[in-house]
Amino acid sequence: MECRLANNEMIQMTDNIVAIPELEKLKRLWYNTDSIAFEIINAIKYRETAFIPVNKQTNIANRYLKINAVRYLSKNFFRFGFFETNKLYNLYNTISVLPNMPMFSFKPEEKKLEQKEFSENFEKYITKYDLFFDIDMEEGEDFNLVYSSTYRLKKLLDDYKIKYSLFFSGNKGFHLKVYYDDFPEQFKKISFDKLAYLFKTFAFTLKRFYKIPNLDLKIFDLKRLSKTAYSVVYPYYYVALPLTDEQFDNFSFNEVFLPNLIDKTDSMRQRGLLIRAGEPENLLSLMIDISKLDNKKRDYSTLYDVMREYNLL
Repeated sequence: MECRLANNEMIQMTDNIVAIPELEKLKRLWYNTDSIAFEIINAIKYRETAFIPVNKQTNIANRYLKINAVRYLSKNFFRFGFFETNKLYNLYNTISVLPNMPMFSFKPEEKKLEQKEFSENFEKYITKYDLFFDIDMEEGEDFNLVYSSTYRLKKLLDDYKIKYSLFFSGNKGFHLKVYYDDFPEQFKKISFDKLAYLFKTFAFTLKRFYKIPNLDLKIFDLKRLSKTAYSVVYPYYYVALPLTDEQFDNFSFNEVFLPNLIDKTDSMRQRGLLIRAGEPENLLSLMIDISKLDNKKRDYSTLYDVMREYNLL
């Protein structure tokens, strides 16, 4: 894969997961820039943060991190060797919000027991759970398929005037999120495990009826992770950048390539997640309309069935 720098120089990127020294320097500079660090904190605050290595055979994942301020982000980068080129971490956060998530002991045995207890009682710590769509490219597929799948879903959300954020995944796909604060009140009366099942059924129905083949249905649970907005992602050194409508309409890998963004960090100060305008009730309207499409099917639990069970119809 080729990426073009702002000076028109071409860089040949590959799928090989290796550290590229000149890009590693830019990565460190990116994360150490105040405007970017504050945007990352805005994305991960009150959520479990995770450093996931791209090479899982030689490095271990660091999960259960509570990072609510820039100084703690810097401390965890140092503690886990985030910038060491033999580790190559990608940055993730949960789509669940966990403001009362505990801090864990530095003593290995105590930490192990504390994290086990936290994992077993994870739902008790959740106060919010977002609707998350992951549109990704399967091996051997054309990126245009991913783009067209995202376009269809985005158009549907726009047509119904739903509040959502869209950002590039940092690899070869896109993430769309509707945040809990932008849910209709009826959703907030549903337990989080049932909400996760409702959203999975919703995504299944969208994929089936709206021809969104690249919508990932594999994981819809409360511990689900997503790439962190504004983070740098291996192997291509793309940034998981929230996108405006114009940026999506004219999407180019060059526009999310780290070397082409490093001089634009000042303009990203308080840029945020670029949530579209809309009304919470519109999400319920969309789901009601879509539920009618599969109402006649009775060979599996349909969206209509689930919404009726949850008193949403």
